[in-house]
Amino acid sequence: MRLEIRHLELVVEVAEAGSLRRAAARLHLSQPAVTTQLKRIEQFVGGALFLRSPEGVVPTHTGAELIRDARNLLRQFDALQRTARVNAASESGAPVKVGGIPAQQFSLLVNALTAMLPRREVTSRTIRETGTLTALLRSGELDVAVLRQFAGFPVSPPDGVEHRLLVREPFFIGVSRRHPLAERGEIQLADLADEKWVMPDPDDSGMNEYFARVCAAAGFEQRIAHLTTEAHVAFALTAENRGICLLYPIGTARDGLATLSLAGTPLSRDLVLAWRKDSRLASLVGEVCAKIEHDYLTLVEASRFYRKWWHGGGSAFALP
Repeated sequence: MRLEIRHLELVVEVAEAGSLRRAAARLHLSQPAVTTQLKRIEQFVGGALFLRSPEGVVPTHTGAELIRDARNLLRQFDALQRTARVNAASESGAPVKVGGIPAQQFSLLVNALTAMLPRREVTSRTIRETGTLTALLRSGELDVAVLRQFAGFPVSPPDGVEHRLLVREPFFIGVSRRHPLAERGEIQLADLADEKWVMPDPDDSGMNEYFARVCAAAGFEQRIAHLTTEAHVAFALTAENRGICLLYPIGTARDGLATLSLAGTPLSRDLVLAWRKDSRLASLVGEVCAKIEHDYLTLVEASRFYRKWWHGGGSAFALP
């Protein structure tokens, strides 16, 4: 016998779980299999690694040293795997083709790929339509994309495409600073029953239908007075008290507007990363998502209103 990575993983898992039973559950093995494997490892090293008791296991002196070294080696091995995947993905001369809706995660994705794959060109295009994005992924015109989905209107990726949730983002409400609700900070959705709304043009994401359903569930019919896809137009109309508008939690300057959060966060969108399974990026998805989350949290901290919502319990709602 010789020690392998899987043996080190088992020893570390037993130490962290504190019992053979819990370690077996985490490793998706039977407890007898874990016990047998651990005995073989102890025979190889020449001494007991854990002291057994009805309450669980405690590392011996030999075990503690092995666990410490095993953790270091596993970290190094993980780093080696990440470096190898990045180098393999970087070797191809083809550009990385990115698509997505104009959300913060789109630019964060482009930035992450540019930093992680310095030897490859990264190209991008923003597209609002979900159907167009999924079609471009299916055809290979895109390698990876950021999409949005709403409750009741899930994204259905085509064959050969996988996806995962990046963040569940709340919608805030923008009102004129002269609006009676402007100083409230947080309101109930039902408080907006008599308001006129400024909304984006309907598209195939289902967002407008989703808003109408949620408002109906709150006891009122949403009244849309203005439709525009341009944020600066929506903000200008709202600042002049022509209506109220939806606000993404991180965005451009909003002069003349007050931001309100909705109690219970009834309105939100899921931002989803989708990628082709046959893309070299597929092996980097975990690292890409971690980089996007790290940089997104930096933006959260820089936004006074969003930071307050996030640390007031919102992070449990937002993060997958």
